[in-house]
Amino acid sequence: MRGKRIRGAALAISALALTACGSNVGGTAQPGEIDVRTLDVGNYSTAPLEERYTYYPDLGMGLNLAAMRLADHVANGPEIDVKLDYGTGMKAFIEGDGATALAKSARPVLDTDGMLFGVSASNAERPQGKDGKLPENTTFTVLTVVQFADAAAATKAAIELEAADFDVAADGNQRLSVPKYPAAHAHWRPDQPTMGSTLAHGDYVVNVVVGVNLPDIAQLTALTERVYDVQLALLDGLPPLSKEGALRLPYDPDGMMRRTLNPSAFGMPDRSSQYVSETRGFLNQIADQDHWTRVLNENGVDRFSRSSEMSSSSMLYRARDTAAAIALAGVILDKTYPNAAAAPSVLPNAKCGESPIKDSYSTKRFRCVVTYSRYVATVESDQLSDAHQRANAQYALLANSTW
Repeated sequence: MRGKRIRGAALAISALALTACGSNVGGTAQPGEIDVRTLDVGNYSTAPLEERYTYYPDLGMGLNLAAMRLADHVANGPEIDVKLDYGTGMKAFIEGDGATALAKSARPVLDTDGMLFGVSASNAERPQGKDGKLPENTTFTVLTVVQFADAAAATKAAIELEAADFDVAADGNQRLSVPKYPAAHAHWRPDQPTMGSTLAHGDYVVNVVVGVNLPDIAQLTALTERVYDVQLALLDGLPPLSKEGALRLPYDPDGMMRRTLNPSAFGMPDRSSQYVSETRGFLNQIADQDHWTRVLNENGVDRFSRSSEMSSSSMLYRARDTAAAIALAGVILDKTYPNAAAAPSVLPNAKCGESPIKDSYSTKRFRCVVTYSRYVATVESDQLSDAHQRANAQYALLANSTW
């Protein structure tokens, strides 16, 4: 299997950890700027990532970059229907086992027919509960896009995916047509308010599952067609990639990862922990997409990056200009870290907040935000003093990454 050939280069990078390169703070202070050499950064490195990590392309990492590229062209909820305000999950994958939005029996089809990479994203009109489930009678969409080597492979896969999904409950399922997209394969169970369909579009396969509040074919078909309307137009603007094309994708063309605090110098592309997104790819990972769409648009944010290790993350946003970055920093903590905490006093426009969530491994107690030029960065920690050191280090890194 490809997983053995690329030795786990998909969406897990627990091995090959690199150590951080100390706490030296380089650079020269410019007029009107803080001398970053005086900041307390603890043991955190303030050198751009390329000084501590070298990207050597291989197929696995190239396919991960390709999946990130695809994620920026997968429709988010409000693009499909304005009432689909909430994202309920996104996952990129480069093997069939990673396509967890598909029926388990359908996933082997992806590998058999030579999938290259894919992305699943789901949305709903109401947020998930604490148990991860949607409220009853909630309209939702689950969208999966997979690229294959060519159109023939995609066409074959679409037929086989539908057959495998249909056979999960063959006695109860009934085949349907999608009038606007006659090449789509679709089915439903008459007593269920859901519908599944699969369509080949060039080298891509698009799988759509939708749900509404009643088992109504007209509503289900209309929502399915709307998903295809939006998604196929996005794919028309994304030329498919060969394996060589994926291998040749640039690692960090916008210089976002080099500017993002990365204490362990992990650099391998990974959609869950080391990645760069455009706004659509970012929104696909956010629960409150309506709120964040407004925030990003108001401040002209066009790039986002994330570097995660264990349960801590550093995030970087590129805004329209310095004024927009300052405005974004003023609101970025409001939803998730609303309780004010002391900020590093020496950093201009710095702000820290405390999370109302207690005793959560995945949610750090404190998050701080800093700005430099058009960039806004957040860092987090369970200790406020450590959050301050990370904030200082992130600010210094931004200052040291202007070349």
